[in-house]
Amino acid sequence: MGRRPSAEQVAQLEAQAEGTRRAAECVGDFLTQDLTYAAAATIESMARYQKRRLNADKQAVLVLPDNASTNEMREARLRRAVRRGEDVFLPSWRDAAVGIPNVFLRSALFAAAEVSSKPLMNAEIASRGDASITMTGHPLGDYDRRVFAACLDYYRGDRPLDSRDQPRWVKVTFWQLAKDLQVAYGANVHRAIRDSLIRLNAAHLRIRVKSVDIPMPRLMDVVFDDGYKGADTPDRLLRGSDLISFRVQETMANLFGPEDWSAVSKAALHDHSGLPSWLAGFYSSHAEPYAVKIADLYRMSGVVCDLREFRRRLKRALGHLQAEDVSPDVRVAASELEEKHVTVTLVRWIEAA
Repeated sequence: MGRRPSAEQVAQLEAQAEGTRRAAECVGDFLTQDLTYAAAATIESMARYQKRRLNADKQAVLVLPDNASTNEMREARLRRAVRRGEDVFLPSWRDAAVGIPNVFLRSALFAAAEVSSKPLMNAEIASRGDASITMTGHPLGDYDRRVFAACLDYYRGDRPLDSRDQPRWVKVTFWQLAKDLQVAYGANVHRAIRDSLIRLNAAHLRIRVKSVDIPMPRLMDVVFDDGYKGADTPDRLLRGSDLISFRVQETMANLFGPEDWSAVSKAALHDHSGLPSWLAGFYSSHAEPYAVKIADLYRMSGVVCDLREFRRRLKRALGHLQAEDVSPDVRVAASELEEKHVTVTLVRWIEAA
């Protein structure tokens, strides 16, 4: 599809077209004048095309024609969410990763803290930059992010998102979802998955990113084949074959623009917990080292402690991620902890340089 144009490049083409047209008006020879006008028209056409591409890139979901080819779809979905006809698809990502919106990775939505039983009501969730998240529901933690990511992964292929006009439920067993979470199925895992899905189902969000409101009534809809009575079910009656039905609404696609999501390795999702897990997700959404304010990390991670204690936990967490047995996808090569900032370099950034 080629490199995306910048606003400056489009402006330069428009100025070049205007300059060429003015030059044509000053040419006395008719043949040369015609050729110059033709050149101006060609440049104007290029400018219009590049402007359309630029404006399309500003929209999160790329709209393709109904007859777009499979290759065209595949190419477009490497970078962003796509609509073809009535169907909306999330981007595609590699098998060993899951695509997650950056606004979730750079906020306290999935906090690096124990999940509190105290519900939230229109609570502002700490986030980065121009993003704003307000939540009503039960607080979410890193286990909820793992379960949410496992569900999102079912949309990596050719499965379209759910829409109001076309309800599309994904049906999966507790045993299969435990496998997706890379844990052995058992009664405790069954209950943990169920509790997490109930929290995700109850999470009502108001999201604003880049000055655009994105409707997100809830993260996902979930229904169990036995209703919501499983909390009191004796262990002997729990079955790995019990069915879960879930669906993710097509509004989720608005968080998957060209620069709005990251492919987070499954090692980052499943190999760690607490602050190391949150940091692995946060740095998965970046491509190079830079200084981050420690106070910002403290706020966005959702850790419950004072700032001084957070510095100690941050140092331990970064040390944990530097261990030799940590996957190269998330392993920290070096970290520089200063008074107010920390700069982290990942192994994969060095290898990609």
